[in-house]
Amino acid sequence: MKFSVIPEPLQMETGAEPLFTLTRLCEIECDSAGEKAKKNLLKFLGDAFSMEVLGTGRERVVLRLSEEAMPDEGYRLTVRDHEAVIVGGTERGIFYGVQTLKQLLLQGELSLPRIRIEDSPRFPYRGFMLDCARYFFTKEAVFVFLEMMAMHKLNKLHLHLSDDQGFRVMLEDNILLTEIGSYRSHTNFGKVPHSGFYTKQDIREIVAFAQERCIDIIPEIDSPGHSVSMIAAYPQLSCFDRELTVATGWGIKHDVLCVGKESTYDFIFSVFDELMELFPGELIHLGGDEVPTMRWELCPHCRKKKEEMGLQSFADLHTYYLGRVAAHIESRGRKAVMWNDRPKEKNVSKSVVWQLWNSEMSHEEAVAEMNSGRDFIISCSDAYYLDLPYALTDLQTCYEFEPAFEGIREPSRLMGAECCLWGEYVPTMAKAGYCTYPRLGAFAERVWSAAEKKDYTHFCGKLENYYAMLDCFGIDYAKMSRAMPGALSRMGGRLYWERRKLHWGGLHNLIDDFTVKNKYTIKEKKQ
Repeated sequence: MKFSVIPEPLQMETGAEPLFTLTRLCEIECDSAGEKAKKNLLKFLGDAFSMEVLGTGRERVVLRLSEEAMPDEGYRLTVRDHEAVIVGGTERGIFYGVQTLKQLLLQGELSLPRIRIEDSPRFPYRGFMLDCARYFFTKEAVFVFLEMMAMHKLNKLHLHLSDDQGFRVMLEDNILLTEIGSYRSHTNFGKVPHSGFYTKQDIREIVAFAQERCIDIIPEIDSPGHSVSMIAAYPQLSCFDRELTVATGWGIKHDVLCVGKESTYDFIFSVFDELMELFPGELIHLGGDEVPTMRWELCPHCRKKKEEMGLQSFADLHTYYLGRVAAHIESRGRKAVMWNDRPKEKNVSKSVVWQLWNSEMSHEEAVAEMNSGRDFIISCSDAYYLDLPYALTDLQTCYEFEPAFEGIREPSRLMGAECCLWGEYVPTMAKAGYCTYPRLGAFAERVWSAAEKKDYTHFCGKLENYYAMLDCFGIDYAKMSRAMPGALSRMGGRLYWERRKLHWGGLHNLIDDFTVKNKYTIKEKKQ
């Protein structure tokens, strides 16, 4: 039996003959730092093997802190006669050692040869983003993602909780955000309504489930763009107090929050205050990308704010807004994260983490910004957007993309990377599984494993074991023929993907822009 692990460990040595078999009589010993790992291992044995461990035999699994210095998330796994021993640098290290042990136990059907593994992660930030705003994923679905993230040794779940098409977390101080903003009448050209949101109790359970798996949750409320669902609930948030309905189609919407009114800041501060009560982690995502300025250019409030602040452009007004929201988040003892689709030089403190996602900001500009003191997360869309069809981003592209850029003087400024499952074309868990796996395995190997371990051929050789693991957990995935499509399939996939342009509402935006400009320019002239 050939044993393998995804992501690839730093060092791994295996023997031939079985030395250890985990049975229901196995003793599982741990110190206090190993309690989470023990609980997770017992759950796995019950789920995968219908085994209840009694702990009265001579075989044993030992989980404990290392007595010597080790990386915080590092571990050592040793299998020898009648025992498997995992020592970790911290609680998280022990937990990740158990994730490796789980993969090995599946492959060996609970029997293992001599094994010695030394391992620790490449990056401290290893993230997965789930878009719950376009299509709502239930609490139970989030639990599945969290369980699989843990198996892949990922440690940050970024929840995209709001967008034009839905607001997905109940906030009592602004209850209409879910009473109105969580419901849309249909999607694109369909007729079926869509709705759903997380209650505060749901969020508490999701946070607790994540903490048990050493995963931090980063909540995102996207603003000032991607905010039609908020405006639908509270029209006064828009320029001209426009009454809108929750968006039913994809694409960038031209109605955004009015950043000239002080009441908008009061509102968004209250939203983040209540959000931070629910999510205890350090990082809070404020969105911030893809913000058209058409409404602001007409809006007297926004024009006045731009003049008052001495800003040269409405793009600078955008960064002024982001700077104020980030400062509010930081005043509460948290750290703000924002999408960065272009360099933003004014009003955004160096303390704000930038998440790089597209090519409007070059790698050279990103390196320069890191060298000036800013932290970055890499989520380049052409490699790490898992909703893209395999015809555009195949498995090899995802695997071989290098998230570390040359020329960074302080390597720690590059916190790590995050792959993103945007939801416009992912309405079900089956589609989510197809899009996510095996690319999540490729991504996990690039952010956990050492750079010199990069070997796509070797990775592909491990996929048989990887697919067997996914089968064990009932996870949908793309087989290799889909994950690496041939020329004809690639062409068809690209053509099929282009249909998304029908859903962008470009003509509607043009007509709406004309209507707004005509209506409010005339009104202003008459006044």
